[in-house]
Amino acid sequence: MAIIRCPACDHRVSSKARACPYCHEPIVELTEAERERLLLRRWRDQLYRARNATYLAMTAVVVGMIWWWLAKPQGLSLPIPTGPSILLGIGVAGYICAWVWLGWLRFYRKPR
Repeated sequence: MAIIRCPACDHRVSSKARACPYCHEPIVELTEAERERLLLRRWRDQLYRARNATYLAMTAVVVGMIWWWLAKPQGLSLPIPTGPSILLGIGVAGYICAWVWLGWLRFYRKPR
């Protein structure tokens, strides 16, 4: 067994690997069943990334709310301080974008 470079992403992979574990590009000729499994694995990895983006965005919203709650004057009083409002805006926008990405993956990119 030798270590070779993936032709697509240039990562080091085993010469016995049929597809790159990093970018999922085939290294050797694949059968139809292997190609379908590879497409399913790519789709699942994209779903995983989209879900993690929703978690990160929701974390930004929670941290922004806590920051707003602890800012002077204490409590959720208006006007919202600049720092928490920026964090809340980024978190809400990121959360919406991540859910759009998830919906797109589930309904338009689902492997058949």
